[in-house]
Amino acid sequence: MKKFLSFLLTFTVTFLCVCFLNSQSTAASEQILLEEDFEKEGLPDGFEVIEGNASVVDGALELTSPSTSQPSRVIFSVGEDLGDYIFEADVSFKSAVNDGRWASLMYRIQDEDYPYYQFAVRKGTAALNGIELALRTPSNTWDVQATNFYPEDFQYNETYRLKVIAKHDRVQQYINDQLVIDSDLVGTYLEGDLGFQVSGATVAFDNVKVTTRTQELPPLEESNAFLPDEPETNIVNAPTVISSEIPNQFDELEGVSSVLFPAELNDDGHVTVEGSPLTDILAASKEKVIPIIQVDDPNAVEGVIDALQSTSINDVHILSANVDILENIKSAYPIARGAILYEKNHLNKHDLKKLVEDANISRSFTVVLPEKHISIDNTHYFHTRAISVWGIGENASDLIHAGVDGIISSNPAETTAVFENYPERTIVQRPIVVAHRGVPSLAPENTMAGYHLSYELGTDLIETDVQRTKDGHLVIMHDTTVDRTTNGTGAVSELTLEEIRGLDAGSHFDEEFAGEKVPTFREFLEGFKGKDVLLLVELKGIGIEEQVLQEIIEIGMEENVVLQSFDMESVKKFREIAPQISVGYLYSTSVPDSPEQRIEDAERMLNYATSIGARLNASYGSLSEESITYMRQRGLINMHWTFRSQEPFKDLLKKGLIGPITDYTQWLSDGPTFIETPIKKRNLKVGKSATIQAKTFVNYRMDRSENLETTLYSHDNDSYVNVSGNTITALAPGRAEVFAVHTFNMLDEDWNLVSKPIEVNVSK
Repeated sequence: MKKFLSFLLTFTVTFLCVCFLNSQSTAASEQILLEEDFEKEGLPDGFEVIEGNASVVDGALELTSPSTSQPSRVIFSVGEDLGDYIFEADVSFKSAVNDGRWASLMYRIQDEDYPYYQFAVRKGTAALNGIELALRTPSNTWDVQATNFYPEDFQYNETYRLKVIAKHDRVQQYINDQLVIDSDLVGTYLEGDLGFQVSGATVAFDNVKVTTRTQELPPLEESNAFLPDEPETNIVNAPTVISSEIPNQFDELEGVSSVLFPAELNDDGHVTVEGSPLTDILAASKEKVIPIIQVDDPNAVEGVIDALQSTSINDVHILSANVDILENIKSAYPIARGAILYEKNHLNKHDLKKLVEDANISRSFTVVLPEKHISIDNTHYFHTRAISVWGIGENASDLIHAGVDGIISSNPAETTAVFENYPERTIVQRPIVVAHRGVPSLAPENTMAGYHLSYELGTDLIETDVQRTKDGHLVIMHDTTVDRTTNGTGAVSELTLEEIRGLDAGSHFDEEFAGEKVPTFREFLEGFKGKDVLLLVELKGIGIEEQVLQEIIEIGMEENVVLQSFDMESVKKFREIAPQISVGYLYSTSVPDSPEQRIEDAERMLNYATSIGARLNASYGSLSEESITYMRQRGLINMHWTFRSQEPFKDLLKKGLIGPITDYTQWLSDGPTFIETPIKKRNLKVGKSATIQAKTFVNYRMDRSENLETTLYSHDNDSYVNVSGNTITALAPGRAEVFAVHTFNMLDEDWNLVSKPIEVNVSK
């Protein structure tokens, strides 16, 4: 591998030198067409206000727009028949109606009005569509060509440098020299004027510069998004495999999605991995495996950041036991995913709580535990809080059956071989079940009766909706009005608590529930304090975040609450006031047509989630097998809504769905979750037989077991043992593994619950 990397380094240096010399020559040949700093009073010659209000204020061009229906535009020309240029300017928001309002650089403007292209940035640039490449069409409507997000919202009175490089049908759009949109969709109009536009905001533009662009932009690169190799297995939602050994050639790895790269500082102060530069390792592994960079030395942080930035890598994990290291790297490189390495000898309830808090605060969605700390209960604790778990160890079977999401192994070949041994549709641990508004299929939605029933059915989380009444109280209600779910009428925001509490929220469902009240949020929290269940709280109103958090804290439920919202402002507000609590962003989108597009879309969404520190709680119709696999390989646990039909439910479970939100908790609550075998090893003489019985645990909380029907299963062990029912017969000397299997029906489909393997040693 070192010879390969040495060649790669020589090639890279030579290539960069040639590129540098070429770029120097090209840059010298470019012509500055315009430079303007607005130091003189009044609009510069050639600048024209064609719509709205604009003037020079304090040495900057300031455009003001009171609303989206009244935009302001200024245009100017740098010469006829020009469309290949670099157009850049400083931009500063002074005010905005809301974070959705925007400013733009317009280019290739036709007929001094429209059509034109524009590079638009919202005040809330961290929104999923915070950045746009858009075409104003000949019919004077918008056609958005591409969207992206910036790691943070633009701040008031802060200056950001926007740049557009247009050449033929290619365009690149930059913020502070960071490429944010790269497209070949600007070929309809190849020349035209330039300008500025503001919608629903007051924005200052300054230090405008326009330069010719004679050099071709590079061909539009194909996306680097990919799905690395996975082990061959029949396990539903099997863990991904991570190698802690670096191979000589990354192509040699089979069934391995990620490789661990321990970063170190050499004597020259450069960051290396086993003696080779980190940048070379990242280049060699690109699109073959997901790099996981382990950083233990705070002095290596700057070098790791430089390596990430110089390679422009979009798909990377940072692993560290030091939360400050994670925060520092993610602050500089927000799309880097974080993973917290736990190295203490003990793991108690306090440690579990602290790990979740640290993971959320540092926007790290994964915890990494040594095998001795891995258990079904610990994995379940993290999963219900939307934290994925990677286990370090060589006992792959134990880790698989503990329900981990990833296995870090120094011998990945042996680990992946274990995955081959399981029967079809094997479930080693059931998905995390979220009861949507209680159990609306069996009881009135969003009532205490429904919530308690869902708890009795064994749900893992109970989902609810919170709104504020006219007199400032928090109540549980999904709709903005009480009309559908009570015997009353009117908007929640226009009714007092007393009026809402006087309504009947049960009779509309069945007379059995007559008199059921609309719960307050406090009543909901208190109803499950001290119980082993999580509460998934969706905010239906804007501006109630602090009051919701206050009641959660007052009742002492911070550890047992997960938050979510369709409104990005609420998500960001919770990240600000309660960074220790898991939060999800609710959304729905269409599924792209091709597998490649689906993978690219998954990469974009994951980078967005990583940047904002929120899970992606999409509708189940937004999911594909590619997106589910992509997120699982990279340690993101999401909860998806709302399953009311069995067909898509079981289809997505087979594809690895882990967090279904459903109206039908009972569909999954009867499914057993764990088989316990009385022995782990059995010694037999040739010709002798043994019978194995197993116990099946029915759910996570209720410590009860039943002796349900099981059979034994053996994979490719026919030469050593014969398996019939629950009986093993020894045939020839050797070692075999057998599993206790319980077949059960769920969602009108047969599934297999499989025990840890029983080792059978046969002797003469």
